[in-house]
Amino acid sequence: MEEIVVATLLWDPNEHSHDFSRSYSEEWVEKLFDGFRRNLNRPFDFVCFVDRVRRFNRPIKQALLERRPIDYGSCIEPYKLNRPMILVGLDTVVVGNCDPLADYCFRGKVPLYPRDPYRPRIACNGVSLVPAGYSHIWERWNGENDMEWIRRHPHEFIDDHFPGLVLSYKGHVKKKGLGGARIVYFHGKEKPHELGLPWIREHWRCESENSTAAS
Repeated sequence: MEEIVVATLLWDPNEHSHDFSRSYSEEWVEKLFDGFRRNLNRPFDFVCFVDRVRRFNRPIKQALLERRPIDYGSCIEPYKLNRPMILVGLDTVVVGNCDPLADYCFRGKVPLYPRDPYRPRIACNGVSLVPAGYSHIWERWNGENDMEWIRRHPHEFIDDHFPGLVLSYKGHVKKKGLGGARIVYFHGKEKPHELGLPWIREHWRCESENSTAAS
């Protein structure tokens, strides 16, 4: 069975970083990896786009970010892989089985994005389900705002294909609970490490066993 890519990004905070995204570290990457390892039954490559070579205690592949300066627009760069891909930010908690989301990336025709929880007529990029063949989103990009750029390309909404499986913490879960969510993405203020919620403690954690050192 062909592997899907699970991709994320990690860079040291810089002048472009908001205060709410200055806490990310290698541990966040490993927690994300372990979340997918527990909840994805399809073979996957986990690729972290980085500003410098990191030390991980998991079989995490690294790709050096090409674009400088690094900022939130760098979230377009994983499209260069041109493979079926689940692209998520580090402020993401995997809470349930993700097989249906991964399978879409092999059979779907256009990327799927969540509806913006505050402007549901447009997409946000909290979680991206990307079929192969979309490297042009990276190749044609000239530094535009990353969310505005993806909205210019053909896409559909995760909410319509998989209702309730991918939720915003602030826009959905905080008010209505997890329901049947599989992935919860965070945006802006309030990150997983600041919330002592039982479901975060259960699902946002590193496994202590079966870890393979990789660099």
